[in-house]
Amino acid sequence: MLHDGLYSAWFKTASADGVGVIELANQKMSGRDTVIEYSGSFTQDGGTFKATISTRRHSIGQQSLFGIDDLDLEFEGKSGQTTAICTGTVRQFPGVPLEVVLVRIEG
Repeated sequence: MLHDGLYSAWFKTASADGVGVIELANQKMSGRDTVIEYSGSFTQDGGTFKATISTRRHSIGQQSLFGIDDLDLEFEGKSGQTTAICTGTVRQFPGVPLEVVLVRIEG
């Protein structure tokens, strides 16, 4: 089970990937990369991690992972003490599989 704290986040599709930082606190998620902000919520049940996040652009710069800025992601997977390895979907691109890996970066 993941504890509240700061995590690196890796988002990957078959054609692209991106990284950012996400904070988990009280079943809420918030984070960002160089151009996109993330916000949402998560639940945990033992070693199962489930999350829903939305994205929006906060700065000009490179194109987002999916080519559009406002997305709704849902993903779930297994979690341990410091990592979660998940698969999911993006509502706006239902046929594109998504991988999400969270790794704790703060003590």
